[in-house]
Amino acid sequence: MKNAKIPKRSPPLAALFALFAAAGCGSVLEDQPAGSDDDGATIQAEMVQDLAQAKEKYLDLAEAIPESAYGWRPDEGVRSVSEVFMHVAAANIGIIAGVLNMAPPQGADPRWYDGQNAESITDKATVVRALDASFAYVAEVIEGSSDARLTEPVNLFGSDTTVRGALLLVMTHFHEHLGQSIAYARMNGVTPPWSGG
Repeated sequence: MKNAKIPKRSPPLAALFALFAAAGCGSVLEDQPAGSDDDGATIQAEMVQDLAQAKEKYLDLAEAIPESAYGWRPDEGVRSVSEVFMHVAAANIGIIAGVLNMAPPQGADPRWYDGQNAESITDKATVVRALDASFAYVAEVIEGSSDARLTEPVNLFGSDTTVRGALLLVMTHFHEHLGQSIAYARMNGVTPPWSGG
């Protein structure tokens, strides 16, 4: 390490901003509506797009895994296939309904978003319905949230954040468990449908 080269330092951020402004680029950012990027896409639209892709993968995977494997778990004390799916459905609905103080989706079985009972649901048809309803609910909440609503403060498990922060937690949570579910599927000889080709 004695002879390691020290990389050159980047120009200070203030200098970069000054160059940016001098080049007349500052107005590009000023002209954008709140919550949108330079193409006019809103944060809400981008979140819903990501959500839709994850939902499709979850539903494809839940359908591809045989019901006989829904009770499979990699080790004692670890969630089974169906428990992971229902954990995700419960979090999708429960975090939003609880933290954001919103009504759960109409027609949803209360067991779907009760963290204590959701994971006891093991039949494939109900699991798929719960996943579908939970992702639709998250999309509806995001689409119905104004920029002002997204920045409202909320308390999330003892920490201060915003509505946007709570929604991002929901999204990072289901992405985390999507990876887990893909691994579970492959350990049961199921190739995720979207990567089968």
